[in-house]
Amino acid sequence: MAQKEHRTPTYPAALRMARIAFELPSHPSGWPLESIRRELDISERTLKRYLAAAQTNLIDRAGKPYFEVVADGERVKLRLPAFRRPLESTAYQAASLYFTLTILQFLEGTVLKEGMEDLWEKFRKTLPVYERNDFATLDKKFFAIPHAPKDYRDFDHILDPIIKGLIREYRLRIDYVTGLVHEVDPYTLVAYKGGLYLIGKTHVNEKITTLAVERMRKAELVVRSDGSLQKFIYPPNFRPDRHTEGAFGIIVEEQPVEVAILIHNAETETYLRARNIHPTQKFTRRRDGKTVLTMKVRGTTELRNWVLGFGPWLEVLKPRALRLEMAGLLKEAARNYA
Repeated sequence: MAQKEHRTPTYPAALRMARIAFELPSHPSGWPLESIRRELDISERTLKRYLAAAQTNLIDRAGKPYFEVVADGERVKLRLPAFRRPLESTAYQAASLYFTLTILQFLEGTVLKEGMEDLWEKFRKTLPVYERNDFATLDKKFFAIPHAPKDYRDFDHILDPIIKGLIREYRLRIDYVTGLVHEVDPYTLVAYKGGLYLIGKTHVNEKITTLAVERMRKAELVVRSDGSLQKFIYPPNFRPDRHTEGAFGIIVEEQPVEVAILIHNAETETYLRARNIHPTQKFTRRRDGKTVLTMKVRGTTELRNWVLGFGPWLEVLKPRALRLEMAGLLKEAARNYA
C-alpha cells in the first residue's frame, strides 16, 4: 500500500502556519477563520489550503492533530483540542463563568442563584490547587453594578413552579396583578434589566404574552381532573430571539414603527454611537450638522421612557403620535418644577 505523501509547505505558507500555531493558544474559545484571514491578509481559498496542509503535517506521533476546526453558530473557528489547551484557557473559562455570575447578582437569595453558586463551586473544585489560590480574590477582581435590580428573595414560591413548568413542559396557572388568571404554556424565562419575565402562550386570548415575575401574585402547576399535571407541546418553531426581534426592550407589539430621533449635542451622539441600541439603528448627519437616529421598532412604550431619560438632548421627530405624547409628558414634568 502506498504511503500518504506529506508535502512540506512553502516558506510563506510555513511562516503563516507558524504564526497561527503561535497565536492560537491566546484564543481559548477559538479563533474565527475570518479573523485569521484578515490578519494574515490572505484569501479564504488560501487559508483553506494552509489549513489542509497543516492538518497533514502538524500531527504528533500518536497521529493526533494540533488543532481542530469547529462551527460556533454561523462562524467557523480554529481552536486547540481540549487535551492540548494550556492551563490559561481553564483559568479564562473560570473567570468568564465567575464574571457572568456577578452580572446576575439580582437573583440573590433565589433558587436560581443557589443553583449557579453550586455550579461555580463544582467548577472551582476541578481547578488545580494553585489556580484555586489565585482565584481566592475573584470577588475583588470582577464586579458588576446592577442598575435598579428587582428583589426576588421572597419569590421562590413563584420561581419553583415556573422552573418546573419550563423544564418539564407543564402548564401554569398564574394569578396576575391585573386581576386576570392566566393559564400559560411557559416558553422562556428572560432576564432583562435586572428583572425576570416569562414569555408564553396565555389561554386567555390564545396569544403569546410577556408577564413580569414580580407582578405574579400566585403561580402553580395546572392539575388535570385525574390528578396528573397538564402537559403542553412546546412549539418547535418558537425562538425567543425571533419573538423579540425588533422590539425596543421586552414589550413586543405586532406592527413595526419607523422612528426618527434628533440628537441635539455631540456628547449624546458620541454616547449613543458607542452602543448597540437597536439592530436597525442608523445615524444620519443633516446639513445643519445635527444627527438623526432612525430605527424600526416593534413597540414604543419602552422607547418613550428611554428618550425621556435624555431630557433636552433628544427630540422625537416621528411618528407624530409619539412626538405628541412626549410633548405632553414633558409639559407635565416642567410643571413639577414651576
